[in-house]
Amino acid sequence: MKVLTIPEHCTRTHGAHCTRCQLACPAKALSFDEAGAPVIDRDACTKCGVCIGVCDAFSSSSATALRLYDHLRKVAMRGEIVYLTCEENVFPGFEPAKNVTVLPCLACVPPELWTLLLSQNVPVCVACDLKYCEDCSRAAKIGELLFTKAIEIAEAQTGESVHFDREIPEYVPPVEAVVDDEFDRRAAFDSVKDDAFGIISGRRRLKQSDTLKEAYRKKERERMREALNLSEGEYLSDALEKGRATRVMPPRRRMLLEAYAAKPDIAENVEVAVSATDHDACVECLDCVAKCASGARIATKEGHLEYDARYCVGCGACEAACPRNAIELVEATFADLLPEGPGKPAIEPNLADYE
Repeated sequence: MKVLTIPEHCTRTHGAHCTRCQLACPAKALSFDEAGAPVIDRDACTKCGVCIGVCDAFSSSSATALRLYDHLRKVAMRGEIVYLTCEENVFPGFEPAKNVTVLPCLACVPPELWTLLLSQNVPVCVACDLKYCEDCSRAAKIGELLFTKAIEIAEAQTGESVHFDREIPEYVPPVEAVVDDEFDRRAAFDSVKDDAFGIISGRRRLKQSDTLKEAYRKKERERMREALNLSEGEYLSDALEKGRATRVMPPRRRMLLEAYAAKPDIAENVEVAVSATDHDACVECLDCVAKCASGARIATKEGHLEYDARYCVGCGACEAACPRNAIELVEATFADLLPEGPGKPAIEPNLADYE
């Protein structure tokens, strides 16, 4: 596995002063270039993935957070408990069961992913012995601190629980049939006969249930994304220097919105930091639009400011860019922002209500 950077998701390149990844890195392997983009010291990096768990600007060469979610949902759709563990808990010669996902460190799972899994009633179990976190060569003690806090946040938001087990389920190979040349023909005949009976009785359809579950899982996910009604892509605007603005939903925010779509009751518990504008002071110079990393703030063709708080990650770049101090970061909940449901544009917070 190799840790990769995704500069377009880094808020520092847009003027924010975030250093969470650098603070969280147990190997002190992160720095920033002149543009603010993160730089990884490959010699120092232990590939623990802690940075992936705290920021959208990092990913794994083997899987993104969203692909990890798809994999875990697939396990759950098979009717199995979803087990997660880390490489420190898997010893040489031990092969985990098929429903066990082995990660470099459990801290590479962001809080939003835990929330999404719990909101969809996915049976999740962490299988590990925490004593191995103390002298872990990858993430030292910070790994345990971060992943237990991420789970704590998800449990508080959803009211559901992640289970813990010190034992990792072991892979048990299927029992192999004893082949005897004398009975090869009979076995072949019985196999054909069983297939014919399965086709007639409909049991063959049940044997293909994994395929059906996979199709259902994909359809369910597409339906959920349609419910979110997210507008992503490029927006042409004569008001901007380059004639366009982009709107990109950060993966962690997407996971929170999908969790809300699955379980709207969590709205009161999901706290987010978003920007709020004092429209009496705002002159729509659009400096905030030029610095917005996610496209929460875009310019209409008429040159007016358009804001959708669903995309806002609370990085503060717009606040720093505003020449009239008309923008501030405020704390809100999904209940404040999305009163009409996950598919409706978020209501912009009224700055006066927070003063």
